[in-house]
Amino acid sequence: MTLKQVCNAIRKSPSDKRNYRYVKLPNDLKCLLVEDRETQKSAATLFVGAGSLNDPKGVDGLAHFCEHMLFLGTQKYPVEDHYAKFVKTHGGQKNAATGEDYTYYFFDIKNEVFPEALDIFSQFFKQPLFTESATEREMQAVDSEFRRNLSNEARRAIQIQKTELAAK
Repeated sequence: MTLKQVCNAIRKSPSDKRNYRYVKLPNDLKCLLVEDRETQKSAATLFVGAGSLNDPKGVDGLAHFCEHMLFLGTQKYPVEDHYAKFVKTHGGQKNAATGEDYTYYFFDIKNEVFPEALDIFSQFFKQPLFTESATEREMQAVDSEFRRNLSNEARRAIQIQKTELAAK
C-alpha cells in the first residue's frame, strides 16, 4: 500500500521513550501509530468526526444505533459475538461511545494477537452486516440507554437543544 503522507518527527516530551509515526492512508484515513516495547497489550481506536448531532431529522439515535450494530458481525466474521469473545479470551477489552459530534471505537488486547484483532476490528468499517436479527434488539438497547440517560441533567439539556434545533 502506498501511503499519502508519513511523518516520523512527532513532537513529544524528552522523557517519552515511545516511538511515534503519523501516516495518511490512500483513503485519507489519518493514523497515529505509537510503539512502546514495554507494554504487554496493544490497542487501537478509530475516531469518527460525526455523532448524534449528525442524525438526520426525525431519526434521532441513528449514530448511536450504528455504533451498536457495527460490533455485530461482518462479511468476513459473520458470527455476532465473535469479536467480543476473541477480545475477552485474549485478555482485552472493547468499547465505543457516541457523543454529539464524534463516535469512537476502541479495543486493547495481548500483543501477540493484535494483528488478528485489528483485522476483525477493521472489518466493522469495511463490510458490516447490520443483520435484521440484531436490528430490533439494538434499537431497543439504544432507546433504553437514551431513557436511562435522561436522568443525567447535562444529557437532558443536550437532548432539549437537539429537539429545538430540529423543530426550526
